[in-house]
Amino acid sequence: MKYTLKCLKCGKIYSADHYICSCENKCDALLTTVYEQKNFSIDESYPGIWQYHQWLPIQKIDQRLIDHGSCFRTYKSTKLAAHLGLQNLIICLNAYPYCHTGSFKDLEAEVTFQRIMNTVDAGKPLVMSSDGNNAISFVHYSNVIRYPIFLFATEDARIRRIWSFSKTNPYTRLFPIYGDYYDAISLANQFSRVEGYLSEGGYRNVGRRDSVGTMMLDATRFLGKIPDHYFQALGSGPGAIAAYEAAERLILDGRFGKTLPKIHGAQNHPYAPMYEAWVNHSRTIDERFQKESAKQMIDQTMAHVLTNRFPAYSLMGGIYDVLTETKGEMYSVTNEEIEKAQQLFEKLEGISIVPEAGVTIASLQQALEKQTISPQDSILVNITGGGRKEIKKERMHIEPYRFLTKKLQISQRTLEEKIQHSKDLIRQALQTYGDKVAVACSWGKDSMVLLHLARSINPEVPIFSVLTIHKPKDTLDFIVKVLHQYHLKPRIFMVGETIPEVFQQNNIEVTLLPIEQYRTQEEKIKKETGHEIYYADPDLCCKLLKVVPVRYAYTTLGLQAWFSGLRSTEGFTRKYIAEIEKISDHETKINPLLAWTEEEIWKYIKNNKIPAHPWYKKKFTDGRKIRSLGCEPCTVPIFDHESERDGRWRKTLKKGGECGIHTRSASERI
Repeated sequence: MKYTLKCLKCGKIYSADHYICSCENKCDALLTTVYEQKNFSIDESYPGIWQYHQWLPIQKIDQRLIDHGSCFRTYKSTKLAAHLGLQNLIICLNAYPYCHTGSFKDLEAEVTFQRIMNTVDAGKPLVMSSDGNNAISFVHYSNVIRYPIFLFATEDARIRRIWSFSKTNPYTRLFPIYGDYYDAISLANQFSRVEGYLSEGGYRNVGRRDSVGTMMLDATRFLGKIPDHYFQALGSGPGAIAAYEAAERLILDGRFGKTLPKIHGAQNHPYAPMYEAWVNHSRTIDERFQKESAKQMIDQTMAHVLTNRFPAYSLMGGIYDVLTETKGEMYSVTNEEIEKAQQLFEKLEGISIVPEAGVTIASLQQALEKQTISPQDSILVNITGGGRKEIKKERMHIEPYRFLTKKLQISQRTLEEKIQHSKDLIRQALQTYGDKVAVACSWGKDSMVLLHLARSINPEVPIFSVLTIHKPKDTLDFIVKVLHQYHLKPRIFMVGETIPEVFQQNNIEVTLLPIEQYRTQEEKIKKETGHEIYYADPDLCCKLLKVVPVRYAYTTLGLQAWFSGLRSTEGFTRKYIAEIEKISDHETKINPLLAWTEEEIWKYIKNNKIPAHPWYKKKFTDGRKIRSLGCEPCTVPIFDHESERDGRWRKTLKKGGECGIHTRSASERI
């Protein structure tokens, strides 16, 4: 196991298989990541923070996050350093264009999404709260990887501080709160307790903390040793905790020094609860900062995203402990000081910075005045956001999520109404795209219903199918039966050496695609793990045998759109898919059966005497049955109470997930 999680208070250990953020024993303490690899290593074959993947709580890295990942720039300041009289001022710049949204929250979002996708909880919506930057970053990356989030934010933040590059954000449900940031946090916490949803975790999320910890790793790599000081403005506090945790790992390595960096935190006056608690030598934040009346102080701040009424201060492993262990400092910065610091940084370093980063620079100036740092010390400054003035892309408001009335919800329709609605969608697409739209057929129960509906409107509708070398013989025999019964001539694509014998005997044409890359990966994984590729790395197996061929088929056939048999009740990965998915300017995916239930599919099959795959009729002594059809090694029977797709990839972390066809566009290039 690459890593485990450990409660700092009771010592309970948790595996990486689940998305866990808090100790089950209700301990008022953080969980920390314990990595199997104890020596600091860098993998330069990856870009950005993924170079430090050995100390990130992930198992693998999605290509979309590699292609669209955010990063930071670490460099030694000259002009600002000279102005302040510092010899070793190291700036970690989280700014556009390195960070796509101009904030270090991009790092937290991409690692959080990758972390959850590597667990058995993958697909469950993340519930989170934000007052600005978190929302922007998580919305951006939910669009990149198409992962559902439920976002709670103040209406003030929604209007003033939260935006997206996309006009539509189909994977985001934004709920505006008419209160302050803590009200949004409180409601999000309540909502996340609903079964089937996950609390993103905030500062308790090791994915967020360890992603920020890569700044300490990068600075240590740059300097050759652990920095003497670390500066950052604090709202909830995970950034400072992350720097401390990363430094602890570096000390255990033994090659980069034995002294922890002095942590310097700062807040925006007059709302500075952690500052006041620290200067008063208190582990407890004064309750006046946590009452409703605190909103009056919050309204006076410029760095509004720093105003968390319940930060990670008092709990074990929190800011109080970090400041104590590092003999750290806290600072309170006025709005006037923030503005001056922003102007100074832009003038000398050539880039605009957000108010929170202005707090950080102002605290650095205060530290020099108070002589809590020396000119020759190595100082790491986390510029948490910047370059937003330089972003030329259009930024749009995210509309609040509105619940549909029952009359408008398709799921409330009768089967007859659903049939008509599905036919209307198909008819409209056929009129729009003509022969440039095709039915994608997997020959499972849903595909058979989709095929029947589409052919009832146009018997000559184009059909294409992608098969794999791991399809059971029963599937191939069933396809032959269907093709003869309906006189069909679909375009069939398959990665393989030879056309299946049963197809040859029945003169069924198949376009064979090269199998060499698959065989190479299959052999490599078998040698490295001792397991077959579909067990050890099912994502790669699916990509090579299904995703890539589908994209090849889509391009080869010159399609502009395609029909899919997806249903929203099949499993958590399909719960928030739209009926019509505008994937790109060249591709639209239509899901006519989206609102149908499993029972309605079988009723339609029975009423219309549609042939069904024989595996659905298999009987098992314990009452289980096949409910979702895939490749032979990745399909097992399940009980009625389970989610319909729970029998897919049962023996892997991919259980109940997706092959990748519906999470990446068919026309997308490798």
